[in-house]
Amino acid sequence: MANIVIIGLGSGGFAAFLAIRRNDPDAFITIIEKRSYQMFSPCGMPYAIEGIIDLDKLSFSLPEDNHSTKLLMHEATSIDPIVKNVMAKNLGTGEILSIPYDFLIIAQGAVPFIPPIKGARENLGNGVYVLHDIESAYIISDHAGKGKKVAVVGAGPIGLEIAVALRTKGLGVVVVEMLSYAMPRALDRDMAKLVERPLEASGIKLIFDQSVKSINGSPVNSISVDNETIETDMVILASGVRANIEIARNAGIEQGNWGIRTNAGMETNIRGIYAVGDCIETVSLINHRPTMMQLSSTAYRQGMVAGTNAAGGYDTYEGALGTFVTVLGNLEIAATGFNEFIAESAGYKIVSGKGHGKSKPEYYPGAKDITIKIIADARTGKVLGGQAVGEGAGALINVIALGIRCNIDVFSIARTEMAYCPMVGENYNVLNKAADFATRKLEKAQKEK
Repeated sequence: MANIVIIGLGSGGFAAFLAIRRNDPDAFITIIEKRSYQMFSPCGMPYAIEGIIDLDKLSFSLPEDNHSTKLLMHEATSIDPIVKNVMAKNLGTGEILSIPYDFLIIAQGAVPFIPPIKGARENLGNGVYVLHDIESAYIISDHAGKGKKVAVVGAGPIGLEIAVALRTKGLGVVVVEMLSYAMPRALDRDMAKLVERPLEASGIKLIFDQSVKSINGSPVNSISVDNETIETDMVILASGVRANIEIARNAGIEQGNWGIRTNAGMETNIRGIYAVGDCIETVSLINHRPTMMQLSSTAYRQGMVAGTNAAGGYDTYEGALGTFVTVLGNLEIAATGFNEFIAESAGYKIVSGKGHGKSKPEYYPGAKDITIKIIADARTGKVLGGQAVGEGAGALINVIALGIRCNIDVFSIARTEMAYCPMVGENYNVLNKAADFATRKLEKAQKEK
């Protein structure tokens, strides 16, 4: 009977648990988790703060299992790969446990990045907050009920989700982003404009190309950006996360530029030790170069691979696309693969096509705007990425993600027969339209050679 230890019970650890149990019902699984509760949904927290769902419903437990133990309120402090044990500290009593393993899966996730802003660390918990667990969501919700103004640092998906949530609750909201447009890792500037306009129309102030120089007061009363001082009684830091790799590094586990390095089976350089999720460096499915991809869906798939292999099965993880979707108010935004900047930075010469249409024919009630952009390699026509803004964005991006996974080119997507009925879409699907435009550019570029 294999003895398998999992450090961390996020999406990756959860998926690993399920895969182990499916492949080896008799394996004994020990889970080490710092929280006092088992699982929770971090992606649901902004919507809980907004009031759409109850925060209490975001936590849940694994199925009961006679061949496992869950050490909650325990922190893994060291790994000894020679004797194959993990040292863990009971955060309630201080007791130190030595936990042996045959196979180990590190799924510790990431820690919030606190940018080097004067007053940021000094005021954490005193007007400056990072949304990273249910406890912080409760604190932000409580403060939002007492405050009037909030500044959000970072215009990525999480920052904008929080901004919308707090604006919906009646707070004045300003978002400060040091880059030049919203969601710059996922979107191109032209698509970002489709996101920024409704946010500004809702009363959210967006400041781009500037950075926060200081957070002032204790408790917080303002922030200083490049060109002005802005009054606020709460600051949310949405500046991303960094891989949690300290105990892995101390155990001699190899690191890449962003996190723990693994092979396609999610195994580290030390045999029998696997790593998954936000704490690892993965590779791009498009060009197979190292990248960081901190998404729940990515962690889940990696956890399935690691759990299967640790339990004696065989599976591989081929790479990440960064497929994601979010909803800001009533606006759905989704993306996958490379945007233009990342594609060109990776050495590709690209063409793109953008289609605009309606989610239903104009004559049908409830028709809403949808815009989709597809990016392709100008040499081969191979699809490299896509972005969509509007109703049905996520479903269309899933089609593009599958296309990238299967090495499909824009010619194939342009000719794909898409389902049609007035209740669910237009006859000339906006994805076909975008691919058609990209195809025309591609044909023109090839003729000019």
